[in-house]
Amino acid sequence: MAGKPDVLLIESGVQAIDKPRRQRLDEKYNLIQYDCDSVEEFIQRMKPEGPYSSIQAIVRLGWHKVGRFANLRPFAAEVIPHYPPSLKVVSCSGHGYDAADTVAMAKRGIWYCNTPNACTEAVANTATWLVLDTFRYLTYAQLSARNDWATSRELGLLADDPGGKALGIVGLGDIGLAVAKKCEAAYGMKVHYHGPRRKPEAEKTLAHGATFHEILDEMIRVVDCIVLAAPYTKETYHMLSTPQFALAKPSGLRVVNIARGKMIDEEALLEAMEKKQVVGVGLDVHDTEPGVNPKLRDNWMVTLLPHIGVCSHSAWSSFEQQCWDNLEAYFETGKPLTPVHDLSGPE
Repeated sequence: MAGKPDVLLIESGVQAIDKPRRQRLDEKYNLIQYDCDSVEEFIQRMKPEGPYSSIQAIVRLGWHKVGRFANLRPFAAEVIPHYPPSLKVVSCSGHGYDAADTVAMAKRGIWYCNTPNACTEAVANTATWLVLDTFRYLTYAQLSARNDWATSRELGLLADDPGGKALGIVGLGDIGLAVAKKCEAAYGMKVHYHGPRRKPEAEKTLAHGATFHEILDEMIRVVDCIVLAAPYTKETYHMLSTPQFALAKPSGLRVVNIARGKMIDEEALLEAMEKKQVVGVGLDVHDTEPGVNPKLRDNWMVTLLPHIGVCSHSAWSSFEQQCWDNLEAYFETGKPLTPVHDLSGPE
């Protein structure tokens, strides 16, 4: 093992394993399997002379929300001060990185890499289906088919089609743009979007372009369905709440969230549903997940998923590839491929 960099692997029970590549990696790196029962044990092992005291990289692979380490937060603010000085790069599967204090790591000279675009297709497909469900109430229809056929007739004057309707995307990144393209092509929806800046090049990739709204409230006034696809930050906490729902068209607003649950004030959402300001809801993420608001859970006109938008073999394969690509790029060039913060110069 002499001369090989120590690389700590945190593996999920759900992942895609590229066996030939892992065999090659094993020749280049000392791959150490993480097997701690607690964060406290992790911290102890990183102390001088501990088994993790000389790790130069951490690679977290697969689906974080399943298996033995589902609740592990190895990149949280309170853990980072205990990292050994040798640690220089973290390569973590996943598009979002709100569970990692990437700024604190950057201040210590540690590259943090996510896997952007790796799960775009899987999550965008989920969002596109949720958009349709908020118009057609297919979750309720399935309940009727399984239990009481006659109740499905209640949908007669409620269900609608999304064709020609205005779709508002919050966050026109990889996933948001993919959702926009799919909904435009499949449903014939007109695309609007909100974000920190206009994206003319992204607009050009849509057959009929898109309308940019610098102010979220202005977009809400004109759209029929809104999809949250932006990163979760302190600025996006409860970005949809009572004031926003009150701006809905008289025909009502459909709400889809495939980003993070805390971006919606769920109590305000329930109130808006009672007032018919919100007339369709599709949620893959929840404010207190794995808990689900019981008032939402018991309403079959609402479509609920257990944060499985990413759940696809294509996503696991892309996670595997990009995580190892980042690791190898760092050790070969001194810079990984998809760092959240560029440590090589001013951002």
